Amino acid sequence: MKKIITLLMLFNFTFMQVYAVEFDTSIDTEIRKNYNVQAQESVLPELPDTVPTAVSDYPAPAANPTGKTYTIKKGTKIPLVSKQVISDRMPRGSSVSFYCPNGFLTKEGAIIPAGTIFKGKITDSHPPQITGNGGLIELTIDEIYYNGVMSKINTKISLANSKKIFFSNIKGKRLYWKNFAKVTKPGRSFFGATQTAANAMSNIPIINLFSFVPLVGGAVFYTVNFTFAPVIAIFTKGGSIKLPAGSEFEIKVREESLIKG
Repeated sequence: MKKIITLLMLFNFTFMQVYAVEFDTSIDTEIRKNYNVQAQESVLPELPDTVPTAVSDYPAPAANPTGKTYTIKKGTKIPLVSKQVISDRMPRGSSVSFYCPNGFLTKEGAIIPAGTIFKGKITDSHPPQITGNGGLIELTIDEIYYNGVMSKINTKISLANSKKIFFSNIKGKRLYWKNFAKVTKPGRSFFGATQTAANAMSNIPIINLFSFVPLVGGAVFYTVNFTFAPVIAIFTKGGSIKLPAGSEFEIKVREESLIKG
């Protein structure tokens, strides 16, 4: 009896092993029939050598780059608006930012949209100086940020608040002659008063003999005043420059420039 039971158990175990093999093989065959396993494996991405462990390990995403390159033609005029105060007190190397209030076309016909950011820097500056010399801002705008990608652009400033700008130099008013006129005003006023007095004296008998005296005094004072006025005017300063945020500029592209985006 024990031998029969042992034979039955051995037979049952062998039968289950064969059935399992057949079952596994049938499933594998079914999968291969319905799916191209080799093709699916070929498109799977390779695993990285290392896995980032912190947020800082991941590269910062680009704003929205398209990967295309566009050309801004030589001579293109682009209006800009300043995003901060610009003054002749800003040191050399200071960064300045602008935005384009209107879109403009590239050589390829693409539209660079309104709101595009431009950046530049102060290449030279000084506050008002003696001799009536005004302040100075030499400004270069040479960066455009399109779709979050920075490209270099060669430009010159042609207008600042509707005033023509030459060599990208924004100059404060030179006030030497205005200061000269201010310094000589007392002499001119005094001489005019002595003329009035001389005319009044000339209408009075006997006193009219001395009517020249006020004229001589007035002439002497005016001569001295006029002589020293140029020296005094040298030590007065010119006008300062302070352009508020929102000031309007216009730049002109000096040579074809490629921008990425």
